[in-house]
Amino acid sequence: VIVIGAFLVAVAAALGLMAYLAWRGSQPSDFFMDAVQSTYDLQMPEDLIDQYYDLKEKIMQHNGITIDEVPSGNGEEEAAVGPDGQPPVPSWAMKVSLDERKILKMALMRRLVACIDKLDQVQRDKPGNWKLWRGKLVSERYWSSLCDAERAVSEEIDSCVAEAEGLEPGWRQHIFPQAVQFWRLGKQQEMEKDEVKKAVESEKQEKVQEQRKKEEEERKKQEDKVRQEKKAEKLMEQLIREEEKAAAKAKSKSKADAKQKAKKK
Repeated sequence: VIVIGAFLVAVAAALGLMAYLAWRGSQPSDFFMDAVQSTYDLQMPEDLIDQYYDLKEKIMQHNGITIDEVPSGNGEEEAAVGPDGQPPVPSWAMKVSLDERKILKMALMRRLVACIDKLDQVQRDKPGNWKLWRGKLVSERYWSSLCDAERAVSEEIDSCVAEAEGLEPGWRQHIFPQAVQFWRLGKQQEMEKDEVKKAVESEKQEKVQEQRKKEEEERKKQEDKVRQEKKAEKLMEQLIREEEKAAAKAKSKSKADAKQKAKKK
């Protein structure tokens, strides 16, 4: 009985260890957790948002418009139809000059385009982070902050659309696709600028490489010239030595011949 009990305890301990190792293996490492942010980082275009509302407030004050005259932008004003079959211009907008309204519309469009860029960022990041979240590689807090960021951007876009109706009746139906078109155009221009920048950098690099190649060729040319000169000097020295040897040998032979003739006499 004691042996069986000890065996069962050992089995239970082994199973517990295996379960712990399996659980530990499913947890992200401390290094991974340190490398991953605790919350999703999304910087809203607060500067453009504040810029729009500051501009709107200044224009309203300049034209003596109170906040009560500005519609809520909830879409109820669309029910009214003017004599031409189009929604009438809100009373507060009638007090604003066309130039001022144009400036406000441009500011609102810049604000909306910036928000669309943030929405694109979230929607591109969401699928990959969803997989990480399902695999417990990012925390619940991080995933929730990403969803909150997406919701905040969507609400800001809705606010822009509502503002559009107050500036121009019926514009709420068109401002979003117009903003998307501007956003795509901006992205295309950024890509073209990047390509031009890369082309300029590539051209600079090619010029640098070409200059280095010329310098290397010139260096090799000079080294080859020095080698040839040294080789010519050595050859000249060898020829001089051979000539000196030949002259000495001829001189020695001449003396020997002279002695031989003297003996014969």
